[in-house]
Amino acid sequence: MAQRKIKIRGVYRSGSHLPIWEVLQEAGIWEKVDLDLVGFDYCAMPPDAEAALFKGDIDFISGDHLTPYGLVAQGKPIVSIASPVNGQNASVASREPIKSIQDLRGKRIADTPMEGRDGGFHHGRGNHMMYLIRGGIGINEVQWIEHENSDAQFEALKSGKADARFISGAGERYKELGLQVLPLGRLPMINGPTLTTSYTVLHKKKGLGERLVKAMVLAIHFAKTKRDKTEKILDNLNKKKGESFQYRTFERMPKKPYPDPQGVINAYELGCIKAPEARQVSPLALWDLHYLRELDNSGFINKLYGGRTTSAK
Repeated sequence: MAQRKIKIRGVYRSGSHLPIWEVLQEAGIWEKVDLDLVGFDYCAMPPDAEAALFKGDIDFISGDHLTPYGLVAQGKPIVSIASPVNGQNASVASREPIKSIQDLRGKRIADTPMEGRDGGFHHGRGNHMMYLIRGGIGINEVQWIEHENSDAQFEALKSGKADARFISGAGERYKELGLQVLPLGRLPMINGPTLTTSYTVLHKKKGLGERLVKAMVLAIHFAKTKRDKTEKILDNLNKKKGESFQYRTFERMPKKPYPDPQGVINAYELGCIKAPEARQVSPLALWDLHYLRELDNSGFINKLYGGRTTSAK
């Protein structure tokens, strides 16, 4: 007997999340799990996305990694159920050579404000703060030269108003100007298209949690095993959005989208900076992985890949 289709609406918190959702759509995966996505829009601000979730206007959020910890402390029913992206890579561009991140102590760092004008927490800035914290540097042991605009941050470094700036990629633009670039390695961090929903929604729409997780697992499998088709989907997405999404987005995703334990702790620490009351709850309080665990335990994911597999790539 066929399952009844569930109509769902969602929002995504960043355009960088779009590749996996485009694969879900174009590969027909929603239909395979009996979900009907009738709305999927961009939502810039966490409070707006969360309000829509609690009101019942949407059923899930792609992303929303930091502010939910404060909401959990307030007794809100928000919950994350899968994490396909668990790390962040960054480098430091600087005017003077530095040997390690410890050399940033006392320096002027160009970056986005920790909070936007509307009170939203900038996850990118939070990642940079976590690099410092993990390197033994307090976030107040550097001087933040804050600009909302990325070009303004670049100009601050170029002109000497800032000593350094966190960047992504190889930093060729900076090297060409004679600036120094130090790769920092991987930071465990929950980011990207995390599946975030609420217990209110999950209880109202029976079977939704299982289907959402299964859809994500199938999308990752499709991308990992059908590269040519996935790259065509990305090409079309890039043309539509004027972006340059690349296949390596999927290479980094685990076959089983469990969250990285240290990534959870790091995201929690940033959430506590935003909302100190989050210290009242465990870093694990936001997470409910039983949907993924049950799917995993059934052998479904292993069979997709032809045998035994772990949560690793």
